[in-house]
Amino acid sequence: MTAADGPTVESSANDEPLMVNTVGSWQNRPSARTRIPNLFMAGDYVRTHVDLATMEGANESGRAAVNALLDAAGSPAERVPMWELYQPPELDGLKMLDAQRYRSGLPNLFDTLPG
Repeated sequence: MTAADGPTVESSANDEPLMVNTVGSWQNRPSARTRIPNLFMAGDYVRTHVDLATMEGANESGRAAVNALLDAAGSPAERVPMWELYQPPELDGLKMLDAQRYRSGLPNLFDTLPG
């Protein structure tokens, strides 16, 4: 489904500005800390703020795994810094307009291919 198709599948939604993820994949992705005390996960498949299979997501999950390991070990070592994905507020108006157009079955203003 493209943005030009409009909202034809109620259960499918993607508001991620970076890329399209498979619907429902977020729930299936593990976090860096697991229920097994000495098992930590890292890689582009791990749940992160980036929410994508990218080297940035892999880097973030690696830092989260290190912090989880240090916590589990009771280490006094300094924790690795973590950051949230920056969403520029200057784009909020365009995002709202795009959401309204999508709900109305209209294409994105930047779609250049004929429907």
